Amino acid sequence: MRDDERAVSVTVGYVLNFAVAAMLISGLLIAGSGLIESQTQQTTADELAVIGHQLADELSSADRLVRAGDVSSLAIRSDLPQRTAGGGYTIALEEDSDRWLITLRTTSPDVTVTVPVRLQTDLREETVSGGPVRIEHESGQLVVTAR
Repeated sequence: MRDDERAVSVTVGYVLNFAVAAMLISGLLIAGSGLIESQTQQTTADELAVIGHQLADELSSADRLVRAGDVSSLAIRSDLPQRTAGGGYTIALEEDSDRWLITLRTTSPDVTVTVPVRLQTDLREETVSGGPVRIEHESGQLVVTAR
């Protein structure tokens, strides 16, 4: 009976087939996870760019309203989304010589998008959490706050 090795070849073949299939599946999963991560980053960057342009339009509208007349009270609500594909985000308003920069950031994935906007009315430098914001005119300048 020791010379009969037929059962061993079936078992070894099964184990080898199983190992090759496991390696192929794990390779596909590893390759797919990189693709999903890059797609999430691209989608997040696109969403932040849209949000930044929407806020830039709202700020430009507030600027035009302030310059158009004697505005004693101005409040504009901008319903920006709470989250992106990458989760929550922050909005930073910073002055850069003759224009303002709206910088939107997420941390996971790490994505930063900057949208420039030209305003003639002064704007207070702020950093607010993403989501609906309120644009007000106070003491000769525009102020953006989270609401």
